[in-house]
Amino acid sequence: MFIRPVTLDDHEAVLSLAKAAGIGMTSLPANAEVLKEKIEKATKTFAKDPSIAGNEMYLFVMENAATHEVVGTCGIKAHVGLNQPFYSYKVTTITQQSRELDIFSKHTLLQVTNDLTGASEISSLFLLPEYRRDRLGRLLSLCRFLFIAAYPDCFADQVISEMRGVNDLSGNSPFYNSIAKHFFEIEFAKADYINATQGNQFINDLMPKYPIYVSLLPHEAQQVIGQPHPNSVAARAMLEKQGFRWNGYIDIFDGGPTLQADKQLLKGVSESRILRIAEINDAIQSEKYILSNDRFAEFRCCAGRMELTDNGEAKISSRTASYLNVSVNDSIRFMPHTS
Repeated sequence: MFIRPVTLDDHEAVLSLAKAAGIGMTSLPANAEVLKEKIEKATKTFAKDPSIAGNEMYLFVMENAATHEVVGTCGIKAHVGLNQPFYSYKVTTITQQSRELDIFSKHTLLQVTNDLTGASEISSLFLLPEYRRDRLGRLLSLCRFLFIAAYPDCFADQVISEMRGVNDLSGNSPFYNSIAKHFFEIEFAKADYINATQGNQFINDLMPKYPIYVSLLPHEAQQVIGQPHPNSVAARAMLEKQGFRWNGYIDIFDGGPTLQADKQLLKGVSESRILRIAEINDAIQSEKYILSNDRFAEFRCCAGRMELTDNGEAKISSRTASYLNVSVNDSIRFMPHTS
């Protein structure tokens, strides 16, 4: 398995993955035309000069080297909210006191904000269920941090990740049903699809601008605020190990947590190292690492074994060299697979 930038030829495969991802995967909509535009934007991004940063979209795919099947995706948005507002709810607190009644009250509020405008966002993470083994999901997620480490100037100082919130197989979202549905007058699945395929102007047009008291919401809605979808619990834990934290921002539709991290403090950025390849040898028995080349348009990433030579250089297998498209004297970037 290895990870590479998406190409135009991947359109049908990525569309199949989007359909498998199901409801709530806003960054990977099951719409052929929208995905085509997303892939075209990503290919243009990889074809540009990496020293010029703006509103780029980076989309990667995981490929089964044996079958050439595309089995997963992941992406990075260089800066969110530059073309369309990026909306979140911020969970805040208000206190009130009545001396006459000797009552002190504390309430949790939800406030619509654009606070995260300009941040970089990791997104579009999906792996087919049959490939959720051997830490492949971890590889698919963490490869993005090695790319950010290689090209830090392309990304903002703050990196965010919107985790999918709680909803069932039918697209029933208790948080959405308790707030947004009253204003949009459509089901969660349709609102999520419109957001993914047509943009979020309708949020600005229809959502209430005033704070919402959480205590006035149904209990089932209160319970899911800041909670990830059951399928995203492991992904959240992995991101938190990398340096992400929840600071009270949630998705405006499903109430899922939006995690935040300082780019320079991400483990994949701060702890990754570059080595020169001194030898390609198949008799390597060391632990596995997450490895990448440091190329832009020809970026590659995989899990592979690596040994250090006495001179502090790298020794990798021929299979790893093939996956990364590297040779002796080329450079590779690495991080522990268990980090």
